[in-house]
Amino acid sequence: MFDYCSCNKFYDNHSNKMCNNVQIPSLPLKGPKPFEEIIHDICKAIEGEAAAADFYCHLLKEAPNKLHGEFIEHAYRDELEHLQMFTKLYCYYTDEEPKYEVKPIRYPCYKEGLLTALIGELETVEFYRNVQLSTMDQVIIDCFYLAMVDELEHATMFSTLFNTCTAK
Repeated sequence: MFDYCSCNKFYDNHSNKMCNNVQIPSLPLKGPKPFEEIIHDICKAIEGEAAAADFYCHLLKEAPNKLHGEFIEHAYRDELEHLQMFTKLYCYYTDEEPKYEVKPIRYPCYKEGLLTALIGELETVEFYRNVQLSTMDQVIIDCFYLAMVDELEHATMFSTLFNTCTAK
């Protein structure tokens, strides 16, 4: 096991601080993005949440059993909450209602719908993480963090459903 205390190159035993030769990244870690880009990201989140809610509403009708139905309905309700939260965030920063279209998500069968949902959730997690790391605005960070944690939960649920699904 690596002993941090014995490595004088990286660790200063006297002050318990990292030495000058180790660079600490500046904040925000991925940015900063111009505020117009953050507003665009909020719009993209609104469109994505609306599309996901619509998608899960349709997928829910095909759920083969109670577990599938409960998991999909949970994700559906979370997406509606995220949509409301991001809409409020957009209105707060722009004093305008967002304008967007719901683009339906197509899938050939229920099991492929679960896989599409899983992939979409994982992509959304990455997007939301990157937005958080591109700003120092705590309201934006907190909103995207809250939604990101829910998206991780949804990914776990859709993975479970996909792996237990026998339907085609």
